[in-house]
Amino acid sequence: MTKIKNIALTLSAIVLFAANSFAGTVKNTSKAIYVDPSSEKLIVNFVGEENGYLVFEVAVNKGSNKQVTLSVNDKSEGELYKSTVSGSKTQTFKIEKRDNQELEFSLKADKVSYSKSFTIVPTVTLTKL
Repeated sequence: MTKIKNIALTLSAIVLFAANSFAGTVKNTSKAIYVDPSSEKLIVNFVGEENGYLVFEVAVNKGSNKQVTLSVNDKSEGELYKSTVSGSKTQTFKIEKRDNQELEFSLKADKVSYSKSFTIVPTVTLTKL
């Protein structure tokens, strides 16, 4: 019985020391980043569909930028809308829905650009035969 206890004690000591030799403190250089939604320059929310149109709510936060330009582009149609924004505001956009449509909402604030993209995928409806 003593021999079994000695072997068990020796094995547990080996495991403890082996684990301890590999353990150590790691310097964590990453920091959690919190982005306040009110500080974002461009917020685009898809509201839904209405009579064949896609409805988006777009909020622009001009902040301290001197010149801000908002544009909406369709990959196949090109530029749908472009405007210089004089202040922070929220707008609603209705864009005609097409299959395989790729929309990009872009905001250019001084020399920095922000964009949000949306891809419209055709819906598949199954019918019973």
